[in-house]
Amino acid sequence: MSYPPQQGYTAPHYGQPQPPGQQQNNLWLIGGTVLVVLVIIMTVILLIVQRTAGNNAANGGGETEEPEPTGNEHTEELDPVAEFSSDACNQLDFSVFEAAVGEAIDYEENSSSESSSSSYNSVTCYFYTEDYNSVNISLYDYEEAEDAINYIEYDEESYGSDPEYEFSEYTAYGDAGSVYTRISEPSYQTTYLHVALGSLEISMSGSYDATEGVQAADVAAGLEDIMLQLDALYADFQ
Repeated sequence: MSYPPQQGYTAPHYGQPQPPGQQQNNLWLIGGTVLVVLVIIMTVILLIVQRTAGNNAANGGGETEEPEPTGNEHTEELDPVAEFSSDACNQLDFSVFEAAVGEAIDYEENSSSESSSSSYNSVTCYFYTEDYNSVNISLYDYEEAEDAINYIEYDEESYGSDPEYEFSEYTAYGDAGSVYTRISEPSYQTTYLHVALGSLEISMSGSYDATEGVQAADVAAGLEDIMLQLDALYADFQ
């Protein structure tokens, strides 16, 4: 038995489309969710890349290029001095010598001087550490390069056969050179580096206590580093 539909009542239509406004809201919701997920993924990837790069830098990763050698690091920013003056002493870096003797230079305990004559110009610098290890530097600028070489050649005659000294020829740099150490008193040794650079003669010495483990070769390397700086400073005088 069936009944006719009641007057004014409309049967529901299941599955009918949603109103346009509600459908648009759903699309915005889906799009926003996708965007948030993409942002999270990109953030995670960026963090991973940054962490990997940081680890490579800290651990010396294979993709990190090593810097090219640039030579003596203490001479790169030194401009030649305009005149033969003891002011150049204050431009010197003593870090290699300081590492050799295990002490820092006390810059309040130093002195310098300069002089001029008809034969040559000269500059001297004296620097000391707190325990009075010392560096003495003398520069002479002659009229002829031969004059500087003559003084170097005299070293072997004076110290080459002396049992109180260990002597060797220095050939790493310059036109002539010698390096020698007075070894007669272990508690107070002195290493000398004597080099001719054109008309410029550089005579240096470093004094130290060898009983504290200071090595003559390390002191000589510290003097060589200072000599290279002087070469840069006085390039126009050679």
